[in-house]
Amino acid sequence: MVSGAQDDESSIEKNAFYAKYADKIKKLQSSEPEVFQSRLDMAKEAKKNKAASYAQSAKQSLSDTPSPPQMKPGESQGQKSLDAIVKTDLLRQHSVEEITQIWKDFHKDKDYICAVIPSDTYSRMQEKAREFPMFLYPLPRAEGYEFFFAQFDNHCCYFTSVINYQAYQENAPALLTITHYPELQEEKGIVLMRGEMDTKLVSVQDAQFFANQLQLYYATEDAARQQLLSDFNRRPADFKHMDLIAQLSNTAVGLG
Repeated sequence: MVSGAQDDESSIEKNAFYAKYADKIKKLQSSEPEVFQSRLDMAKEAKKNKAASYAQSAKQSLSDTPSPPQMKPGESQGQKSLDAIVKTDLLRQHSVEEITQIWKDFHKDKDYICAVIPSDTYSRMQEKAREFPMFLYPLPRAEGYEFFFAQFDNHCCYFTSVINYQAYQENAPALLTITHYPELQEEKGIVLMRGEMDTKLVSVQDAQFFANQLQLYYATEDAARQQLLSDFNRRPADFKHMDLIAQLSNTAVGLG
């Protein structure tokens, strides 16, 4: 899953990105969370305005080139309707296995990521997201690690890079939006997931890596990961971003 992971603290500190990000992360940890929330609100409002310029596409069951989803009354800004992508009533006529195959086939060879998440797994993710809405993720690069911030808002999780946030503050772009669709959760016991990214800055492979890490932190009960989530959201002075890299290294060793 991850290549080139460092094995000890000294090697981590020699990472090419270490000095650059250490100071930036400390500054971000001392910032008011409302600043980051403001950035997210602006990004979501921009998505909403862009979506409004498109004709309603919910009449189609599935489309090779889906239009941006439309907002529905009562939804939070940025929350997408499943009906903007598929005809939900038609999906309900299929079995879970068939829905899973339809969802995966629809996104195959497109610049999206997707998944079908069991209801109980998503419930755990939602519970932790309400408790720990923000987190930091290291993305392995050839020369080290690039750090990304993510924040949950209802059924969406927005990602932006630390570099972009430091440079643009509330105007920093959302580079990846992972949206969970709970419309079938009660009836079918599944939640559909789709990730949309700026492919100029985040590849499909990068987005899949983030989605995997998101589930590792929010859908599992690993004590070390839970401690990192808690420290980042509640005790930022105790949070050490080197621990994230160490955790990533441990994951790679486990997979090996």
